[in-house]
Amino acid sequence: MKNKKINLSGVIQEYMMVLVLIVLLIIFQVLCKSMTNRDFLSMANIMNILGNYSYQIIVGIGITFIMLGGAMDLSTGYILSSVGIAMSIVDINTGSWILALGVGIILGVVFSGFNGVMYAWLRVFPFIITLAMQYILNGATYLFTGGVQKTFRGSDLTGVYKVLGGYSIPFIGGSSIKSGVIVMVVLVIIGSLILNKTHFGRNVYALGSNPDAVALSGVSVAKMRIAIFALAGLFFALAQVVNIGRMGSASQSMGVGDEFTVMAGAMLGGVKMGGGGGKMSNMVVGVLIISVLNQGFNFLNVNTYWQYVALGCVLLFAVALDTLQTRAALNAAKKVSGKAPAPEKAA
Repeated sequence: MKNKKINLSGVIQEYMMVLVLIVLLIIFQVLCKSMTNRDFLSMANIMNILGNYSYQIIVGIGITFIMLGGAMDLSTGYILSSVGIAMSIVDINTGSWILALGVGIILGVVFSGFNGVMYAWLRVFPFIITLAMQYILNGATYLFTGGVQKTFRGSDLTGVYKVLGGYSIPFIGGSSIKSGVIVMVVLVIIGSLILNKTHFGRNVYALGSNPDAVALSGVSVAKMRIAIFALAGLFFALAQVVNIGRMGSASQSMGVGDEFTVMAGAMLGGVKMGGGGGKMSNMVVGVLIISVLNQGFNFLNVNTYWQYVALGCVLLFAVALDTLQTRAALNAAKKVSGKAPAPEKAA
């Protein structure tokens, strides 16, 4: 039996962002130890990072489906905000966490699914569609709270949010793991199984790569787009449940802007904007890189505004990386066939 040659460059490319994550952890450990005498790589801090950013990874599951399907969603943060306010109002007024969770999940699916309906109907890239939804939800949320910034305290809500997001479970070395981390791991596994083991998941990849081929195979492109956004809305709603449990409260500002962080993380990890490639694990690694950066800067007491600058640089790097990967793929295809692939038509 012949020994198979290992494609070293392919392995490096596949696990490049994992290596970046490891290097970042080591760098922050050295810096934090020398400058603040604190261990960045302590089990307590690692669990803290996972607990604080687990909800963003859950948001990323939904956004990964949308991105792999060839679209984007700028309204995600306001879907999170609206779902959180709606669940809190129902919870406080009825005392039923089951009803509150049901309302939150339904609204998440409906709001995001509506984006999919408009996307499928108008057949345009959903930038303006989701931007319009962002304005609608922002206004509607404040109308429901009388036009003021309102915070619903955890003491006024039923305990299910803490159980699903903020409950501390004893872990290794005297540290603790938040229940939201466990929920996140379970949902990432479910999202990965949907992508990799179902016809729906294969159609998501195909839709992002070639909508015409999906249509020719007998699958409705319009229905697929609606289903992808609706499924994403389910994960958005569950993410906000974890977020409320983590924070111990709910307000209009919770979740707003997270879509940019998560999309940047997904692209940084290797999920291609506009579809065509990427895995759920890519998104997880990318979001963790941004999470480690934020936590490391906090450990080093770096000014918040410098953190914004760093996040902007990461976003630019993610876009540049995505563009360069796309160009590399086109050049590789051109070398094989002698010409670049024809541009895809909107379906």
